[in-house]
Amino acid sequence: MTLVTTSRKAAPDLRALARGLAFAVKGRYLARGKTGLRELVTLDTTFFLFSHEPDGLRLRWYVDGEPAASWQVTGCEERHRDGPIVHGLLGSDAVRPVLGPRLETAPLDDGWDLGFDGHQRLQYRLRLAPGKGANDAGDA
Repeated sequence: MTLVTTSRKAAPDLRALARGLAFAVKGRYLARGKTGLRELVTLDTTFFLFSHEPDGLRLRWYVDGEPAASWQVTGCEERHRDGPIVHGLLGSDAVRPVLGPRLETAPLDDGWDLGFDGHQRLQYRLRLAPGKGANDAGDA
């Protein structure tokens, strides 16, 4: 199971985005509170972390407790989903190899880099730019 969490003092819209991602990957959302990164690794070694930073919104992907990727979220869209739900993640050619083989990611070719369907008929699309580096983890 994949864990999805946010920075410690996340805004409601960021928590909603994280809950939507957890729903899409059939994972678990964790309200972070005072939980540090070392403690997160004891809960699940594979997780996503959303955080607000001085340069904007960032999404980090951890595999086996180590930072595997870091992206700056340069665009985010939440829309109403028409039609049937699509389970799992959709990713651009740049994102799919980074998430695999841990998370199966179907192709996404609508100009966005990461897409997923959340609960309550919501659909999310993210535009991602490579971060400062996979090892730029910090303690968001």
